[in-house]
Amino acid sequence: MNREDALKLLHEHTKTDSLRKHALGVEAAMRHYARKYGEDEEKWGIVGLLHDFDYEATPDPKDHPMRGAAILEEQGYPEDVIYAIKSHATYLGLERRSLMDKTLFAVDELVGFITAVALVRPSGAYTR
Repeated sequence: MNREDALKLLHEHTKTDSLRKHALGVEAAMRHYARKYGEDEEKWGIVGLLHDFDYEATPDPKDHPMRGAAILEEQGYPEDVIYAIKSHATYLGLERRSLMDKTLFAVDELVGFITAVALVRPSGAYTR
């Protein structure tokens, strides 16, 4: 498991620029928190990078992220990486057990929020 292979997998399954950028944003945030908490930065970054890689092909909750999890299992990704990715989907009802699980859940939403704010106010300026 390495970033280069994870990035290839992302690009193979994700064609839209916006979803690729989201993945890169979540990866960056996960790497930051891994450093902060003294965790495995490479592993956490890969979790962020791949958490939605199957979304374009399988956006339906009955398929996402389970189809992606199956692909990751086939490719030999660690169980904790796959579980973190599955647990970010609230509708699966999985407990977020590890710090990595909890962090992915939080930063996925955070990165989406920051992106939305940046698109609404690209200059960063606030005027009344």
